[in-house]
Parts: sequence; C-alpha cells; structure tokens
Amino acid sequence: MFLTKINSKYFFQMLILAIVLLTRTVCNAQFSKDQKPKNLKVLPSNIEGEELKKIMQGFTAALGVKCNFCHDDSKTADFGPMDYSSDVKKEKQVARTMITMVNNINSDLLKKSREIESDIGEVACVTCHRGASHIDQLEDILFRTYKRGGLEAAMSRYNELRKRYFGSYTYDFRDHTLLSFSSKVSEQGNVDDALAIVLKNCELFPESSPSFTFLGDLYLKRSDNEKAISNFEKAVRLDPNNRFANGQLKKLKDLEKK
Repeated sequence: MFLTKINSKYFFQMLILAIVLLTRTVCNAQFSKDQKPKNLKVLPSNIEGEELKKIMQGFTAALGVKCNFCHDDSKTADFGPMDYSSDVKKEKQVARTMITMVNNINSDLLKKSREIESDIGEVACVTCHRGASHIDQLEDILFRTYKRGGLEAAMSRYNELRKRYFGSYTYDFRDHTLLSFSSKVSEQGNVDDALAIVLKNCELFPESSPSFTFLGDLYLKRSDNEKAISNFEKAVRLDPNNRFANGQLKKLKDLEKK
C-alpha cells in the first residue's frame, strides 16, 4: 500500500542510500573519540581517539576501502563491535610497514631534499594508492590478466576499469597505457594480439600519433609494408615532428625505389 503512493524506484534508491549511511555511521560510532586506542605499534601510543579516527579515515579514502580491510570484523555479523586492536589480518601488518616507510621518507629522504629545494611537500598513502588498495600500474594489471586468460580477458578487464575509474586519478587511461601493454605482449612473440590492442587504442585515440606509429611498426613486423607505410604516414600527419615515424617512412620508401 505504501509503495503505491510513491515512486518505487525512488524508494529503493533512498533505501540503499540509507543503508550505506548507516554502515558508515556504525563504523564511525564504534570508533569513539573518547575511546583509548590499544595495541599501537607504529602510531604514537598517546594519540587521542579523535586524531586517530581522522588518520584512519584518511587511510580508507586513500585506498578506497573500508575499516574491515585491515581490522577484524568477524564479530560484526552478530552486531558485535569491530576489533580494532586485533592483529589477525595480514593487511594490518602490511599497513604498519607502509606507515613506517612513509614516515621514513618524509622525515629522512625528503628532509634532505628540502635542503636543495624547499618547495617539496610530503608523501602520503594517497600519493601512490590514489583510491586503489594496490598500487599496480594499469598496464601491469592488463598484462597479468593477459597471461592468465588471454586477450579477451585483458581487454574486458580494461573496459571494466575504464568504466569504473575513467576521470579519476586512480589509473592512467591516456594513449600510452595500452601501447605499453601491447609492447609487453609483442615481446612475448604475440604480434597479432599486440596489433589488436593497438587497433583498439587507435579507435580510442584517433589523434594519437604514437598509436599509429606503433601500428605501423607492428605491421612492419608482419612484413606488411603497405599498411606499415600507411600508418607511419598518418602518424606523421598527426605529428610532423615524429622522428621515429619519419625515419621508418624514409627507410621503407628507399626500399621501394630499389
């Protein structure tokens, strides 16, 4: 009866939003500013709860995760509190190592650098993580996926990540990423797969001179000089100062004259 009086789609959207907000509220409520932190091995032992809470929120935002990424939530299924002091999760051990590393960089390495250049900021988790729990480069993720499942799996993964992260700072979706991935594939002797990757890149970046340069080079590896010349010419039209494409064109046209 109630649902007939309001838009059901709107109702469920609001319901989902309420659940998300409730989850965040529960997580924050469990970590009271008046609660004395326990089992601190890297952070200062006398840190106040409110300050620690802000630090933890910075970590979760930097990695795009929630509290239970590092903290034991085995009791939360029964509406019990999260065990922040537990060391049961390996991610918490890794986090301590990472915090130590960041502190050392800021207090030692960057301190020395500031003696030369004063206008240097500090590094933080977000400097490398940029909203992802792991700091892999996109081309490395694609190449690992390729080795496990082939080209279709790798490109499916690319499309998935592009849909989710494009426009953010987490992964680099500029033209050179797929070109780097194609180079790794080509080095494995899989020229046809590398060619398919670069063709996709040319669709995404039709004004990218490097993409057509790569395409020309791959056609050259397949001994298809005609297509190689065509793509090198397009690369030069897009960027007349493309030295590699100009050089390859000259070599190929000199061969045609012989």
